[in-house]
Amino acid sequence: MKAKILFINAIAVIICLSSCKKEAGPEGATGAQGSAGPVLTGNLKGFINHYDVSGTKLVSGLAGDTVSIDGTTKLAVTDAAGSYSFTGLSTGVYNLTVTRSGFGTTKIQSVQFTGGGDSYRNANISKIPTLNLATLMIYDTIINGVNNIHVRGHITSSTDDQSVIIFVGIPGNTTVNSGVSNEISSYVVNIAVNAAGNNTLVKLNIPTAELYDLGYASGNTVYFAAYTIGGNTNASAYVDLTTNKPIYTALGNTPLFANAPVQ
Repeated sequence: MKAKILFINAIAVIICLSSCKKEAGPEGATGAQGSAGPVLTGNLKGFINHYDVSGTKLVSGLAGDTVSIDGTTKLAVTDAAGSYSFTGLSTGVYNLTVTRSGFGTTKIQSVQFTGGGDSYRNANISKIPTLNLATLMIYDTIINGVNNIHVRGHITSSTDDQSVIIFVGIPGNTTVNSGVSNEISSYVVNIAVNAAGNNTLVKLNIPTAELYDLGYASGNTVYFAAYTIGGNTNASAYVDLTTNKPIYTALGNTPLFANAPVQ
């Protein structure tokens, strides 16, 4: 009789274990999962600020920028106030590209769009300079007892302020340009209006110690590329998400190249 009672109790334990299984806690939840959040729609809006080659903000002629959503056929065109709008956009992460003839392209990246209302993202674009450097020389020199690489050149004078950006090549490379894979650093030289003269001087001194910090050693050759650039260098520059380096797009069409040894 006692054995029979023990057998019945064992059956009851098995039934309880199989039909009354406890839900796992947060460490390894096996219970029912909640439903995904709702996909909402909304409007993505913003303003595109425009700058001329001297870096002055423009207040007219703002209509006509094309703003497109990467990977889609969706695009918007700015109105006279420089504003754009995408309506009925679904929840998601978006990258936008802004283009305009005569201006550097820019991007609005990683927009976390939740939908359900209006979200705003602004951007800047800069006019591309039409003037280019006329000459460029690079040589080693000593200034006040400090070894420097001296950059010297000329650019045609203009009624606008002008800017030149000088890219430093990666140690060991003979190719240098504005591409993030071909430059390791950059310097911007601002040039004031000089309408009276035929040429305006461009000059820059780079302490050799700064080149050592970039990985150069004595006797290495440093390669440089110089471009004219829109005066507001924050306009039409966006960050390359792989290297975390800025990509400059409002650049003159004809760069000049030069090199010099590090002493």
